[in-house]
Amino acid sequence: MFSTRGGIAAVALLTGALMLPTSLSPVVAGGADHSPGIVSENAAETTPDIMNGRVNAMLVMNGMVYVGGTFSTVQNPGSSNNITRRYILAYDEATGQVSNSFQPVLNRAVEALAPGPDGQSIYIGGGFSSTNGNTRYKRLVRVDATDGSLDTTFRSNPNRKVLDLVQNNGNLYASGEFTKVRGELRSGLALVNQATGRPRPTLDIPFTDPWISPRAKRSPMRVWRIDVTPDGTRLVATGNFSRAAGLPRDQIAMIDTTTMTVEPWSTSFFRFTDPANPDPERNSWCASIFPHYIRDIDISPDGTYLVIGTTGANNPLHPSCDSLTRWDLTFDTSGPDQEPDWVTNSGGDSYHSILATGTAVYAGGHQQWANNPYNPRRCGFCDGPYPGGVVRTGFSAHDPSNGLPFTWNPVRQPRGKGVLAMVSTSNGFFFGSDTDRINGEVHRRNGFMPLDGGITIPADVEYTLTDGDFYTGTASNLLVSDSDGTTFGPGAIVAGVDWSNVRAAAMLNGTLYTAMANGTLVRRTFNGTEAGPATVVDLNGLELPIDPIYLIPGTTDPIPALSAHLAQATGMFFENGFMYYTVENDARLYSRGFTQESQMVGAPLTVASTGDGVDWANVRGMTLASGQLYFALADGSLNSIGWSSDAFGQGHPTGGSATTIAGSGWVSNGMFVF
Repeated sequence: MFSTRGGIAAVALLTGALMLPTSLSPVVAGGADHSPGIVSENAAETTPDIMNGRVNAMLVMNGMVYVGGTFSTVQNPGSSNNITRRYILAYDEATGQVSNSFQPVLNRAVEALAPGPDGQSIYIGGGFSSTNGNTRYKRLVRVDATDGSLDTTFRSNPNRKVLDLVQNNGNLYASGEFTKVRGELRSGLALVNQATGRPRPTLDIPFTDPWISPRAKRSPMRVWRIDVTPDGTRLVATGNFSRAAGLPRDQIAMIDTTTMTVEPWSTSFFRFTDPANPDPERNSWCASIFPHYIRDIDISPDGTYLVIGTTGANNPLHPSCDSLTRWDLTFDTSGPDQEPDWVTNSGGDSYHSILATGTAVYAGGHQQWANNPYNPRRCGFCDGPYPGGVVRTGFSAHDPSNGLPFTWNPVRQPRGKGVLAMVSTSNGFFFGSDTDRINGEVHRRNGFMPLDGGITIPADVEYTLTDGDFYTGTASNLLVSDSDGTTFGPGAIVAGVDWSNVRAAAMLNGTLYTAMANGTLVRRTFNGTEAGPATVVDLNGLELPIDPIYLIPGTTDPIPALSAHLAQATGMFFENGFMYYTVENDARLYSRGFTQESQMVGAPLTVASTGDGVDWANVRGMTLASGQLYFALADGSLNSIGWSSDAFGQGHPTGGSATTIAGSGWVSNGMFVF
């Protein structure tokens, strides 16, 4: 996410997690991990009001918050006195009081900030052509973190704007629109000597062939955003380029920082144009007014995944526009044709800033909705929401396992351009924007969202047959039997549980979910012997028909209303943030994201399996326990097969063929373990 890369080293210094001599560089180890918490919707009262312009960058270091942008005036918390601070300011992290001593003088906007190697200085990047009145120091400078005085030993002077900075493991990376740094050729990306400002010779990758849209003004070649894995071995670069070191790379490239070469990793997901449309005026995937539509990236605190946010207006033919996507960085991610782990869409409004904190992915922009992929119109100013979509106004928090929104919705109204910067600390995160209100309160252009007062997301409970019971449903009753996974005792009726009209059932963290014959999804508490009152899960329009242009993956069949699937469901279970289910006489195993905290069912539909040793069309009861898939077939047999717990709704049977446990009597309207 933009500006957290600089801010993270500061967090380590601030919290005491990293105490280093001033001669050493602080080790940047990714953003603060908030697991298992989600921040409060109520912003703290201890931030100043930035009265105009917008915030582009933020950095937290040694108890101070540094802010860069286009502003000129700020007020201390609770004060109406204007304080002049052009383009950059600092304030006390605890009190919000603006520093009187830190006053660098710049003549244009600040775009990026990063901590200095000594913990006592900061780097500033932007489009300014003088610093503290000295025109020999421009666009990338180092200043004292206390008084803003210029470090004249550091002289970098890129010839064009700096857009992003990352300080990682003693390395300072800069990206932007420049073609030279200190007179040496560098195409939008440089590894800068932290002491002198000179570009290091080890990194010199040409980013070239910027996409030129016929509807947009010509844009200079730019590397827009960069991020580096916590261990420092991979750098992600995004921008308007279509080649990196001569290799085809639309908008995004992965750099191996151990060799300083472009990795084989590539994707066509963010391609600029539709190869099936020869019309140069109308063949852009996303709105052609944008020279690039990736707007921000953030690598997770543990370095295992990357999240990307985009702009571009809604395009029903390609989900990369106005989207959030997650990309795996742990295995099988070194080759071409990479695809995202999940995609979630706003349905027509941009994401401008991303922050991954372990428990949640926060997205700031001017979005109106989340989980909203079924808008059939190509539009920038869109109506909605469409089936699945829920309101999330200018700010949202998403489940990293599936992209679905949590309930968190601290309404930012007006939405403006959006949240443009976020930086995490161990206690929450700071954000910067171009608007003044959040959650009904005035917090002008910046704020702090604390973990205190937020919520905790518990880990999922894994149900096993070594310490659980096996439940099956008949036309009217729920039965329970003892089992060790290989032998199953006779079923006994669970008294007081009405099982009529149930089609399929699954347990998740003490809650029993049932697909009903009327097409609803119902939840209730269940303790093994008693069930609580039923509550219908809001499908947020997924019970309605979806535009027929949207097809079941791998088929020419339109995606049906979820209610139609639920009414004919024959088995279901939950795993790793997804709900798996089967449908009578349908030879597919389906999955959809499911987030229990918000009771949100994912709009995107995945086909997880079309066989793998199971006749899905004839399943009549199904559950997952102890790494095995147990299922009954229409002939009454009970069977088991190994299960591969692939994430993101891609789990599937493994082992080739199923084992028959019992020959008859196991057809079930719902099967689960508790």
